Amino acid sequence: MNSNIEKKPLTDKKDETKNHQAFAMEASRLKFAKQSCLMNNECDEFNRLGGDARLMEIDPMVQIPRKTDEIRRDSQKETNPNNTYQDEQDPTKVSTPNVTRGADHSGGKKKKNYTNIISNSQALSEEIKSIKYLIEYMNNNNKKQNL
Repeated sequence: MNSNIEKKPLTDKKDETKNHQAFAMEASRLKFAKQSCLMNNECDEFNRLGGDARLMEIDPMVQIPRKTDEIRRDSQKETNPNNTYQDEQDPTKVSTPNVTRGADHSGGKKKKNYTNIISNSQALSEEIKSIKYLIEYMNNNNKKQNL
């Protein structure tokens, strides 16, 4: 139970005042009794507690404060001034994976990233060359078939 609303006093249509937790427990009992009434046809307790009329009266009394407190907490979380100073990371940022094992102190991380970038760009340029060759081969092959 939420500590902000558990002791909040609520008043029903009969001017009966209880705290939120007491109404929540009553609503829970009513829901359980209704379920047993529908499943096992044992409607004595459900009717004794007030039936559908009482459930329809109590359920909004319990749910509305719960939802308003949940919305208030979410908005506080999103607008917390402590969160406004954190730098957001770019979701489209692409980085190269670090594939080295162990510690290599021969130039630091910048040199490793630079060599990884160079090796990746070399591999890409070789792929592009092979694709160009394949396209050229297919074009030449199509020209021979058309003649």
